Amino acid sequence: MSLYLKYRPQDFKSVVGQSHAVTTIRNAIKHNSLTHAYLFAGPRGTGKTSLARIIAKALNCLQRSVDGEPCNQCSICMGVNEGRLVDLIEIDAASNRGIDEIRDLREKIVFAPNQAKAKVYIIDEVHMLTKEAFNALLKTLEEPPSHAYFILATTEIHKIPETIISRCQQFNFKRITPDHIVGRLKEIADSEHIEADDEALSLIAKIANGGLRDAIGLFEQMTMNGALRYNHVAENLGLSSSIFIEKFFTSLVEKKAVKAVEIINQINAQGHNLQQFVSELIAYLREQMLINIENSAEVSGIIGFIDIFTEAKMQMNVAVIPQLPLEIAVIKACKYEIADEPKKAEKSEHKTDKKTEEKKKDEPKKSSTEIADLNIGAIRENWQRVIDNIDTPFIRMSFMDSEPVKYENGTLHLSFSSSTLMDKVAKMSNQAVVLKAFEKVFENKISLKMEIKKVNLDPIKSGKTGNDDPTVIDMAKEVFGVKSE
Repeated sequence: MSLYLKYRPQDFKSVVGQSHAVTTIRNAIKHNSLTHAYLFAGPRGTGKTSLARIIAKALNCLQRSVDGEPCNQCSICMGVNEGRLVDLIEIDAASNRGIDEIRDLREKIVFAPNQAKAKVYIIDEVHMLTKEAFNALLKTLEEPPSHAYFILATTEIHKIPETIISRCQQFNFKRITPDHIVGRLKEIADSEHIEADDEALSLIAKIANGGLRDAIGLFEQMTMNGALRYNHVAENLGLSSSIFIEKFFTSLVEKKAVKAVEIINQINAQGHNLQQFVSELIAYLREQMLINIENSAEVSGIIGFIDIFTEAKMQMNVAVIPQLPLEIAVIKACKYEIADEPKKAEKSEHKTDKKTEEKKKDEPKKSSTEIADLNIGAIRENWQRVIDNIDTPFIRMSFMDSEPVKYENGTLHLSFSSSTLMDKVAKMSNQAVVLKAFEKVFENKISLKMEIKKVNLDPIKSGKTGNDDPTVIDMAKEVFGVKSE
């Protein structure tokens, strides 16, 4: 027998993570005030049909405890556990979705129970019923026989007609937390005498995404020779280990694009899932963001990384070469500083004494004639000063993706590589922060025009651009081993 069937909840107290539903229903059973129709909605593997079976047992149990728990020993409870109680009717709406099946149900529901005190109908995946079948079911839900109870279960509540929902008491089942899943897996491991790593259980809990049934299935699948090890789980699920993630993150911080791409190639060569790698990387970056939440400079850099790799993950689904968006993301990410604190003022070529500095303070501001001389060359020359004068870290981080392209008639044209970062800067409140920095540096008010950078396919001509830092294209050449002419 599969472990998820063997360890399926058999009473209310063994249901994991759904206390809101369990408490209400158990109290209703204790006071004999159970509603005739329930609707359980929620993700798969969260205990909907298991709780429905427990209700069927508790409702008909011959030796029910005072707190509403079924005994699991009487003939009724044993019949439910073994799937042979004729008064518990389970219908899979995915296979029996037509009006004929519901008409058959309506014809038979009027007959009294054979063994139990009440008939319980569990309709799983009820959203799969046809419109005609829902209409046929509606009349029965409006006026059910006193001995009949309905429990409808669905993973897609939005597909259920409002007329059906209004006649049921609804419970929304939550995704089970990783802590609850790990706790349950530890109990199963102890019962089965399996040595399980805490890291392996935590990884399974994350992959299960709130579904305990899926988690138990993975637990059984990954157990080998009475042991469950993290490396085995990661390898079999095509996941990259935390060592890969940490090395990759370190490469980004140190601006080592070649090394980061080598790690990607290594992961790909070993047959690991690159999509899963990016998901784990984003989760790791989120953890780093929360750890450093009080350090605004660190957080702003990490947010930039998250934006870049989130965009890359979406592009990987449609890319001709799946790892190309990831490699491009590496090159973009290596342009950023992870701790982007405002740099200290650069040392001037000639030291100035106090008198000279005081003299500068007393000098009048530039005249309108001098301001008119502002040009794209002056802006590029003072670009780092503009960045350093942006007060808000996350705006500064986003703005670093831009490049000054043209300046005319008081308007500065900026080119961005990332549409996500451009949209952040384009917000009026964020633009105001950027314009304030420009005014501080140039003592002049300007306006901004932003656009996404166009790819230039022409060969790069030799000659300096006025900026000694490597460009994105230079980095790409280094990563892919292309020699500059």
